[in-house]
Amino acid sequence: MMTRSAYLRIFRFAAAGLIILAIVGYAISRSLPYARGPRIEIFTPADGSTISSATMELIGRAERIKALTVNGAAASVDEAGGFKATLVAFPGTNVITVSATDQFGRSIEKRLTVRGAADLPTQQKPSVTTASTTAQ
Repeated sequence: MMTRSAYLRIFRFAAAGLIILAIVGYAISRSLPYARGPRIEIFTPADGSTISSATMELIGRAERIKALTVNGAAASVDEAGGFKATLVAFPGTNVITVSATDQFGRSIEKRLTVRGAADLPTQQKPSVTTASTTAQ
């Protein structure tokens, strides 16, 4: 038969084990996202969409990043990870590249292709008309 002090000793070891297990579980749950690296999510424009204006607004969110670039230019990110950039939409195919790097040097890149409408205003070349004279 076990004495009361033996039961208390088992209870203390079990309680200490549960506390250590809770601390280790919490530490793993908090550090696991950093092991996954940076993440980029783009809300607008959708990949493959057609843009009908001369400019487009790129809106997205990035997580666990240190730096973010849109088409090679640095972009600012708010505290919640949101970013916004205004880009020129040329007629035809436009490739948008969003890159992010985390504090450990790991990087991710997202590319999307949007199509600028063919009837977007472009700079017109002056037309030259020539008058021809015929001898009679």
